[in-house]
Amino acid sequence: MRYNVLVSLAFALGAAAGPCKPSASTTVGSSISQEASETATDSLTPIQPSETSTLSANLSADSSSLEPTSLSATDSASTTTDATTVSITSSVTSDAATSSTIAPTSTSSPVLKTFNAIGQGGGASNTPARLPPPQYGSITLGGYNPSDVGPGVFSIEAGTGALFVDGSKICGFYGGGQSASLYVCNATPLTNEAPITCDQGQADGGALKCSAPIMNCIEDNNDDNDPVCYATGGVWTQFMGFQLLGNYYLLSIGSQAAATGSNVPISLIIQAL
Repeated sequence: MRYNVLVSLAFALGAAAGPCKPSASTTVGSSISQEASETATDSLTPIQPSETSTLSANLSADSSSLEPTSLSATDSASTTTDATTVSITSSVTSDAATSSTIAPTSTSSPVLKTFNAIGQGGGASNTPARLPPPQYGSITLGGYNPSDVGPGVFSIEAGTGALFVDGSKICGFYGGGQSASLYVCNATPLTNEAPITCDQGQADGGALKCSAPIMNCIEDNNDDNDPVCYATGGVWTQFMGFQLLGNYYLLSIGSQAAATGSNVPISLIIQAL
């Protein structure tokens, strides 16, 4: 190759050149034999075979041949370079790019399975909702527990949102006012009952969110028949407890306007099991 080396290899063999710090490593061997018939005007110092010249330069390669280095001599002198080695060392520093992958994180609440519903409001505060036997006619709260039943085990059915207590599906029972009492649905639905539905994805510690369809009911003059009720398209969402005794409440759901007087507004706090 032809190197455009902007450094003259001036082997004016008496001038001692200091070595340059290497920045590339390329070894070129050159054997030069120059016989002169006349005596040299200058005193020549032969280059020892072990000498190494290290150069740093900008190089451009055209071909695979290196142009020979010429030495000028006069008179009778014999200069022999057996192995002049030009060593060009290149040092390359490369910064390694380090990439780090951050895995996305996500936070999600555990799926709510079964839970107790703890009342908050009036004399029902800090008491669990219970499902007494049928003769009591409603889910109850309060310190008074004549049926002597334990806290009801609540659950919300996936997909439908139906509310269950102790494994029984819960319905609202309408009587013509702005609320419906809560108890176990009948196997054959009556004309004045409708299932209670609750929001999916509720979490431990939150207030239970459920609804019942608003019904317009027509009383039947025959006392043996239940009212005939028709859904209007809206929903009621306010839990309330009808205060039957000092600390005994019958749970119902209705309009916020109905939660006055003996109907105490109630929140049911989810306590996961």
